[in-house]
Amino acid sequence: MIGRIFATTIVVGIAGMMAGVAHSTFRHYYRKHADFEDLKTDTVQEVVLVTEFTEEVDQ
Repeated sequence: MIGRIFATTIVVGIAGMMAGVAHSTFRHYYRKHADFEDLKTDTVQEVVLVTEFTEEVDQ
């Protein structure tokens, strides 16, 4: 019983570590080798002001 719980804990811990390493590796190589246009949409949001509507807000 205790051996089964211990083995399950070890397996879940190793699986979590492997998932974290895979995610970290992907992020590192994606940021290193991706084109600038792909990286720009990750954290930068472009805002375009189409019209001025401050007169309507003063109501």
